[in-house]
Amino acid sequence: MKSTKLVVIGMAAVFSLSLGIRSTRAQDFNAFVNAVVISSNSSGGLVYHKFRNGDIIRACANEQGITNLMGLSLVYNRTADELQVVTGTNHTVVCTPLTFAGGTWLSNSNHTKAERLAFVYVETNNVTGGTLSATERFKYGPSNELTFFSLSGQLQYTVPASGTNPAAIYRGRIVAGTRGDEDMDEDHEH
Repeated sequence: MKSTKLVVIGMAAVFSLSLGIRSTRAQDFNAFVNAVVISSNSSGGLVYHKFRNGDIIRACANEQGITNLMGLSLVYNRTADELQVVTGTNHTVVCTPLTFAGGTWLSNSNHTKAERLAFVYVETNNVTGGTLSATERFKYGPSNELTFFSLSGQLQYTVPASGTNPAAIYRGRIVAGTRGDEDMDEDHEH
């Protein structure tokens, strides 16, 4: 399970490197989600909507009764292996839209790159709703401290119908991690 969490964390860092995302706290990394939500309408047609950070933050704030969205951000918490909405001033967790767990985590011999397939849990649901397939990258300093982390992957999960809301499929990309080391060599292991 720990190795699975490390893989997810690494994947977040890879995505952030490519997008220039910076770390917020020791184990929290700014995250970016770019997805499509697919559902059906009352006439039986398929409906496609973009689903991004702002949508996740708004839904979380709405559920918590928060009307002022200023200072809220989306982070990947490497320790908890979760996508979280946090407050800007003290990084208090407002909600946890997605948790990643289980699956398989494979690392290269020097632990600078990992491939991960993890299960996705939506909000407080105890039943998996999908998968995350991601690449994580790590770089370590002279004292073996983590100096660079990135996670980049494909996210796909479903949310069952609830009340008047139809079932929905979420499909897209997630990126998270530190910024820097743009010249870090691409590892060509497969």
